[in-house]
Amino acid sequence: MNRRTLLLNGARAGIVSVFSLSAAFVSLDSAYAQSDYPNKPIELIIPFSPGGGVDLFGRTVARVLNDEGIVDQNIQVTNMPGAGGALGMAEMAENRPDDDHSLLGIALHVHLTPLLQGTEHSYKDLTPIAKLFSEYVMMVVRTDSPIQSLDEVAAALKEDPGSLSFGGATVGNTDHITVSKFASDLGVNPVDLTYVPYSGGESNAAILGGHVDVGLGGLDLIDLVEAGRMRVLAVSSADRLGGRYADFQTFKEQGYDVETETWRGIFGPPRMPQDAVDYWEDALTKMVKSDGWQEALKQNQWVDAFQTTDEFKASLDADHEVYRSILQNLGLLK
Repeated sequence: MNRRTLLLNGARAGIVSVFSLSAAFVSLDSAYAQSDYPNKPIELIIPFSPGGGVDLFGRTVARVLNDEGIVDQNIQVTNMPGAGGALGMAEMAENRPDDDHSLLGIALHVHLTPLLQGTEHSYKDLTPIAKLFSEYVMMVVRTDSPIQSLDEVAAALKEDPGSLSFGGATVGNTDHITVSKFASDLGVNPVDLTYVPYSGGESNAAILGGHVDVGLGGLDLIDLVEAGRMRVLAVSSADRLGGRYADFQTFKEQGYDVETETWRGIFGPPRMPQDAVDYWEDALTKMVKSDGWQEALKQNQWVDAFQTTDEFKASLDADHEVYRSILQNLGLLK
């Protein structure tokens, strides 16, 4: 073997050693990055005031992730209310676009707020991580109401769409959307309905006081139902619920194509690194299987609807067009 060959082989060996060493450092660096994240406290932004349903959801997620030892770093909940969740979405999209230690807990507002108010940001400006649970709408009447069934409501609307008054949450909310879907399924223009919006728990008082004929509200109405003060006509879930709701028929069971839900989910900023997305997807997958989370579902009457990143993103895309169509038919689009 000549001198030239020896030198060439030595050079090749050196190159291989350098690449091997570099690969080893890259591997170690990647493993370190994965094991070291998160390396400081997490801020979970809730774009609504303390005390509401979204706030309860966010604080429950933070508590269970920490209490169950799934996430070692402290998760701090920060309320950032304003414009139906728009301020929180803007904070993530504009001020924290690649902050992998910030999360956003929100619900249908990622669809409804930009559609109803014309605000700039929606779910498309965020990184969906997981959908956690759903709440459904119940159509109810006071116990002494002459209305005995959903079919009677349907018959009255077909004869005169404005003959019955419906009470629920704000215009464009899932209460309003539920009764609008019901009307549309009957061939009735939902614009012709008499819908009376209320804030907070005022709709319950209106139902019980006879100020509206039919009421709509969340699953928490079960307390008034079990107390003998309201009767359930239908539930907006796709399938009949169990537990305390096992006796109540869905709209679909009664022949009406109506299904609505109010979900809660976790999002990251728009440019969240994939390693961070994977971390939180894994953490939330572990959380929903924990005893602490299962107890929270039962205590708060939340219905498990867990979806990981890809499935969640696909459902968001499909739902956005559904809500756009409904709100357009109601003449509510900005």
